[in-house]
Amino acid sequence: MNEQRCACHHCSCTVDANALVQDGKAYCCEACASGHRHGEPCRMADCKCGEASQPNEASVDNALDETFPASDPISP
Repeated sequence: MNEQRCACHHCSCTVDANALVQDGKAYCCEACASGHRHGEPCRMADCKCGEASQPNEASVDNALDETFPASDPISP
């Protein structure tokens, strides 16, 4: 039997007859099909693809701290 994997890049689930097809790709659930836009979890409790697809907030905060607004003049 040929199992088809969910098209979500971080997901390890297989899709079944209830697969959600979007843009020619099969997803295991609505959350995967939407790219976990709002951090929704995957339908499978043991799959952590929703967490993996969200940026690490600490990394985002750190990147913001290391940048400065373009309007700030360069110090002499």
